[in-house]
Amino acid sequence: MSTSPDNPPSAPAPADQAEWDGTNLAGDIVEAGIQKNPPEYHEDLRWWFRYAQGEKHMSQAEAARMLGVDGSTYNRVFRGEYKSPVGGVIPPPAKMLSRIRVMRQQERENAAEINKGRVMTPTVAEIHLVCRKAWADRQIALIWGESHTGKTEALKWFRDDNNHGSTIYVDLQRCTGVQDVYRAFASALRISPDVPIAKLMPRIFTAIDRTNLVIVDEFHHITYAYQKASSNRMVNALKAIKDFTGCAMVICATNVAREEFTEGVGREAKLLKQLWRRGVIKLQLSDALRVGDVRSFAAAYGLDFPPEPPKNSKGKIADTWKQLRADAPDFAGLNVCEHIAHDCGVLHLISVFKDAARLASGKSKPVSWQYVDAAQEVYDGLASKKVA
Repeated sequence: MSTSPDNPPSAPAPADQAEWDGTNLAGDIVEAGIQKNPPEYHEDLRWWFRYAQGEKHMSQAEAARMLGVDGSTYNRVFRGEYKSPVGGVIPPPAKMLSRIRVMRQQERENAAEINKGRVMTPTVAEIHLVCRKAWADRQIALIWGESHTGKTEALKWFRDDNNHGSTIYVDLQRCTGVQDVYRAFASALRISPDVPIAKLMPRIFTAIDRTNLVIVDEFHHITYAYQKASSNRMVNALKAIKDFTGCAMVICATNVAREEFTEGVGREAKLLKQLWRRGVIKLQLSDALRVGDVRSFAAAYGLDFPPEPPKNSKGKIADTWKQLRADAPDFAGLNVCEHIAHDCGVLHLISVFKDAARLASGKSKPVSWQYVDAAQEVYDGLASKKVA
């Protein structure tokens, strides 16, 4: 049976050799090798490989030096060929395992420091909930929302908190054809993308298994395919990866992609409908920043903000901009917050709050909405039309 992007192999197997960034260890080879090690070491080994040769782009020699072992030992451990003289795979050297665990703990502490600058908003909490649910049930989840509402940052935050060799983040931003999709996956898995697709596909299938959560971001770029039916092939590629590996998958896109899924609206509706139906978990985000999101950021920057309203008779909370304007018409930050929420987005909100904090600090004053208004006026002035 031939192998093509639309006809993946039924029995994927790792390639014998691969080279990238000075190492002959690629993601599929390592995954196969880890499986040969005792199960209690799998998580540590997966984490180290993704951390050292994925995030930090170390060569095999550099990674081995970091763990205090020679290159040959390192190579054999990750290929599953570290054996006793009488045969049989034995545990990795104790020194090597100890250093991996020390590094993991240091990275946890570093992540905790990074997270101090992150704000847990209602939108972030919902996205993380969907990721956990999809992962636990090994399902496909679909997340939709307008641009600049914090989707990507929330997904990367989840990846960072769960990046122990099991969370794989794939960005489809530059993908306009099926080969681009497979190469994006290869790059995320530390497999050289510069090989024929027929050889690359089985290696991708081997490097992912049912323990993984694959986050596919910027999915809407498949709608910009430059060839007829390319969108269909790209969707089929994602379905093939999900089906052959058994992984959980979270697919995130703007509302542009959702429109393509809606039968009778998008030109690719019939082609994409099958994936839409397979998305067991679907999260539609607000078209603008929610009041709760802005409230969370305001609290993080020390700004006063009206509290969340109580639940109504049906047990629901009407925490909307319309309701806020009705409940707190004299709230000093109402106009600037609503403007940013609807017209600018989360990154702009953070920039304005940071600028306001600097303005207040320069005057040795606590930050207030007066300084937020002043900061926003600067941006409005820059964006306004100028008289020649």
